Amino acid sequence: MVENTGMNTYQRLAVRLHELGMITRRKADEAVTCTADWGEPRPDRRSEGLAGVLEVCEVALQVHGEDVDFAEDAYTGILESAERMTGGAVTVTDVGLVGAIGSPRTLGFKVNGEPKSWWIEQESDDYLDLDAVREGIRDLVPGGGDPRVFHRVPGRGVCADDHYLLATPGQAAALRDAEDFKSSETVVRL
Repeated sequence: MVENTGMNTYQRLAVRLHELGMITRRKADEAVTCTADWGEPRPDRRSEGLAGVLEVCEVALQVHGEDVDFAEDAYTGILESAERMTGGAVTVTDVGLVGAIGSPRTLGFKVNGEPKSWWIEQESDDYLDLDAVREGIRDLVPGGGDPRVFHRVPGRGVCADDHYLLATPGQAAALRDAEDFKSSETVVRL
């Protein structure tokens, strides 16, 4: 692995994810290379940048707070990201958004063959119901002997994206308490 000296904040986060056992050495090396030219984050963009590293390292998924092209496709993308992040412990099938735009809708799907549904309230097909995702994300945890759960990393401001970090409570606490990232609302608010 590339040595953790002279690195920017983003690269140090990738190294820390590896040290915590959240990503492989190879994934950390790829992220260090990918973020090498990112420079130091501006204070007003630090949270978004660190959340971007979590995505690059495939330990967090993004839930758009601003408009999306089609809500059903965006929800499907969230479910697929969760499935991918669990390494196959969770399989999601039969995804469908039912109901008319502007009225309560249901996002139905199966997790490991078991039917699940989220109540979706949205005025337009261009936006997601962030509260529905926040309340339903627990349907996508690996379970069994896998202690990882989704930790919400809320976006800053109105219409900001939320991120969900898949980590053990100990890993999330270690990131939250890490000196390198303490000033970042992204990690602090885990």
